Amino acid sequence: MKSAAELKKAVIAQIDSRRAEILQLADTLLHNPETGYKEFKTAELVKNELVKLGLKPRTGLAVTGVRADIDSGRPGPKIAVMGELDALPVPTHPFADPATGAAHACGHHAQLTMMLGAAAALVPIVRELSGSLAFIAVPAEEFQSLEYCRKLIAEKKIRYCGGKPEFIRLGVMDDIDAVLLIHAGHDTFTPESFNGFCMKQIIFQGKAAHGGLRPWDGINAASMARQALNMIDAQRDTFDDKDSVRIHGIISDGGTAVNVVPARAELELQVRAKTPAAVVRACGVVDRCIRAAAMAFGGSVTITNLGGYMPYQSCAELNAVHARNLKELNGGTLGNFGHRGSSTDMGDLSQLIPALHAYCAGFTGSPHAKDFVVTDPEKAYIDGAKLLAMDAVELLAGNAEKGREIAALPRTMDKETYLKYKEQMNSTEEFHYDQA
Repeated sequence: MKSAAELKKAVIAQIDSRRAEILQLADTLLHNPETGYKEFKTAELVKNELVKLGLKPRTGLAVTGVRADIDSGRPGPKIAVMGELDALPVPTHPFADPATGAAHACGHHAQLTMMLGAAAALVPIVRELSGSLAFIAVPAEEFQSLEYCRKLIAEKKIRYCGGKPEFIRLGVMDDIDAVLLIHAGHDTFTPESFNGFCMKQIIFQGKAAHGGLRPWDGINAASMARQALNMIDAQRDTFDDKDSVRIHGIISDGGTAVNVVPARAELELQVRAKTPAAVVRACGVVDRCIRAAAMAFGGSVTITNLGGYMPYQSCAELNAVHARNLKELNGGTLGNFGHRGSSTDMGDLSQLIPALHAYCAGFTGSPHAKDFVVTDPEKAYIDGAKLLAMDAVELLAGNAEKGREIAALPRTMDKETYLKYKEQMNSTEEFHYDQA
């Protein structure tokens, strides 16, 4: 059996030999962006690339997800090497699809390229490892197109808007012992944590009336919405700094005509925080403000919670593996970003499984914006593929001692507890002012 050092050299050489092919794959993915749960062309491309490697991928997982497994023939943990399928609606991006406005303005095409590049390097040497590998492409990380998600939920095609929560619910991740993912970015680093969040759709119902003749006959739903936002704003300094609470949203419906007292108003809010308990507490404060606004005007409100993502917590042991391989590959240093106020459904996996969510360099511009583009393909695609492959080798080389050590780490939640929390955050409440 070859040493980890020998196997790392082998996967690096394999990726170098496929450099032109990997860069072409990245370009193809970049020019075929699709939003969450609509990534049919992208999923087909991923499937075909895995088939070329002699694998037998499963498809249609949570609508568009893909997974292909390969076993070493020796006992050991199962390591997932992961990429995300979806793009964002950014029609002004230079590589946006002119028909849909979708664009890879978060660099998920690079994730898929890295995952497939790593797969091409790992499959030929898998018999030198212990344990097994799963190459996984997951849909719908961006939590976009909520009306489309709600439609899929109503049709019972999904339960959650995020692809990784769906994978957990469906059991796709049940046998995974650790997961590796590298995200597009400006530098090489790993965050300590991300916020989790809950998405809220709030519909105030009042009573229409003529705004000029008899406004006193109406109940102004837009006023309820405004006051709810004012009260939420007034609560901001009551949240503990350590919880990193963020509350933001939009008025998605404020009425239909200026001379009519609005009978309906709608808000969409995102409530973020650093721990599951802090998300629940912040949602409780927001809900009180919403109910109070309805009560103050004598109206009613429906609060629909669309369970978002869990907070992400990094795995120090996986970060250390990645840092060693980065230094070995090109002398690079893995930065520690600390806490990020944004969110990812890798947070859901991190509650159940040791997870790596590292960032690569090679991009410029602002994520989710029209200027987020690759400027260094070597760093954005090739180095990332090498690092994923090297990380997997280190976990499964020999008798997979490092992988077994990481697989044995304590979990924050078991699956049953996780699903109970998700359902708690997937709920609808109707409140009428006379209930107070």
